[in-house]
Amino acid sequence: MLKRFAAALLLAATALPGMAADLPNHPFIHVSATADQYIMPDVGEIDIDIVSLEPDADAAWKIVNDRLEASRALFAQHGIAAEDVFVQDIVRRPRKVDILPEGQPMPMETRVSMHVTVRDLGQWTPVMRALIVMKDIESLAVTYNRSDREKIESDLLQQALVSAKLKAQEIARGVGARLGPATGVSIAPLKNLSNAMGMASDSNARGGGGRRVPPKTDMALVQAMRLAQTADVIYRIGGK
Repeated sequence: MLKRFAAALLLAATALPGMAADLPNHPFIHVSATADQYIMPDVGEIDIDIVSLEPDADAAWKIVNDRLEASRALFAQHGIAAEDVFVQDIVRRPRKVDILPEGQPMPMETRVSMHVTVRDLGQWTPVMRALIVMKDIESLAVTYNRSDREKIESDLLQQALVSAKLKAQEIARGVGARLGPATGVSIAPLKNLSNAMGMASDSNARGGGGRRVPPKTDMALVQAMRLAQTADVIYRIGGK
């Protein structure tokens, strides 16, 4: 199987002049490798909307402001700095509805959005448990990150490159050839190359670096995150 795959690559590189714009002009091996790591985050971010559907503007404004102040007090109680709490302007606007019965006025909503960065995840669970049961909260969403993410992803990229080279060496060995130098590297899939050779994979089948969004009941627990780096590399095929 390995020999057939490598031979197909060699044939595509030398016998398909119509694809010259997409393929290297020398015999080549194209490999892809991914390195990933599941790791616990050390930073969390929370996005919430505080919303009132009270038709009276003054009453709605008071409800939203009261919830806003309660939220700020909650964050301060758990050591979240004021500069880590970003609050947008309070807005009052028509609320989108699927069907509006004839003769009824357009319902209004009063809304404010907050973005909160939690740098001490030891406080995450009590903060989230309080937010989950707070009234007039919509669109509660969480994400996680690492303060040293750049270093982790740099290490993963080096691992992916090493893995890609090992794959290419195995392919070259399988056809009795010598692996030449790398002539092209990308940290994203080389889609034009794959399409030109008729080997484009289903994008939905590729593993991603995203994290499953947990059910609301799980938001109070810190979730592990997956970091991944992919390397696509083109190697020249050397002599026997």
